[in-house]
Amino acid sequence: MEAGYDVLSKDLCNQKDLATTKSLPKRVRAEIIDLHRALGGPAGYLDFTSGVWDFATADGLFIEFDEQLHFNRYRGLTLELPWRGRLPWSTAYAHFSIDHEDACLKAGSYSKKWTSTPTKTMLGQADPPGILGAHGSPRWKQRAIYDAVRDAYAVHTPGVALARVSIYDEIGGRGVRRALGKGGSGLDPVALRDFIAARTIP
Repeated sequence: MEAGYDVLSKDLCNQKDLATTKSLPKRVRAEIIDLHRALGGPAGYLDFTSGVWDFATADGLFIEFDEQLHFNRYRGLTLELPWRGRLPWSTAYAHFSIDHEDACLKAGSYSKKWTSTPTKTMLGQADPPGILGAHGSPRWKQRAIYDAVRDAYAVHTPGVALARVSIYDEIGGRGVRRALGKGGSGLDPVALRDFIAARTIP
């Protein structure tokens, strides 16, 4: 990896334990359940397990790269949970969730990016695509819950380290989205490593 990390192959990354609420303190599990209910989820869900990690390094660091679909009002709600102060990205991500919801709408207001049968089962009915009314987008809600599960898992599980980087961050004076996009000049390796270190919990 450009910043000097020994990043595992996708196959090896996919073999890593998934973030789950099953081993978390009862209080934290209850907070995730309450979040699920607040987002329209039905009773009966007692635990949640996220999907595979975006990246994992040989020394045990997980790195999540968050693009447009991760920033909206539902993600904002996850950043109001009691342990948000232990997330080094919480303040920035709370702002991104407000400031960039329009970009999320543009990127995720159609097809399975908005809703699906499994997400409706988990989080209730959907509004028409692009309408953030009483029901909104079940898929957006599901993504927000799984992001919260990863956050909680890293905060409350000894030996788990997690960093988050978003397309809206600036690293070494360069916007991540532009630097990594087509024709972009990339990111300074030293600045990127320093940024990831500052964004890592614990």
